Amino acid sequence: MRKFTIYNLQFTIIVFVLYIVHSTFYIPVYAQTDLSVVNQKVCFRFEEDMNKLAAIMEEVRDRKGITETRVAFGGSDTPIKQADYWINFAAESIAFQKAQKYTSQNQLKSALEILKGKILKAKSAVGKAIDSDE
Repeated sequence: MRKFTIYNLQFTIIVFVLYIVHSTFYIPVYAQTDLSVVNQKVCFRFEEDMNKLAAIMEEVRDRKGITETRVAFGGSDTPIKQADYWINFAAESIAFQKAQKYTSQNQLKSALEILKGKILKAKSAVGKAIDSDE
């Protein structure tokens, strides 16, 4: 029964990742669009993703009986701590991204691609934490 619920969680994460990757690649940026508005909308969407990933990790920790706090620095030795680190790192990167002002679409696109990579790394780490037998 336990494996069944973990697989359901894995499936949910996979579908979630595919949706985010698909929607991230097709962000329309028109010439007349204010870049700060686009930046804020994308960051808001990414924040929602991080909140969902944090909730998934909270559930994983609850199911495995882990009561430790989140890791705020690197060098984690378990998949769960690594996932928590990457979620924290990506959330901080989103906060930094929201504060930035861009003058060209290329700058914004480049910065969002870097941010997307951090978020995908966090999602991958969550998947590994779910698969772990810790």
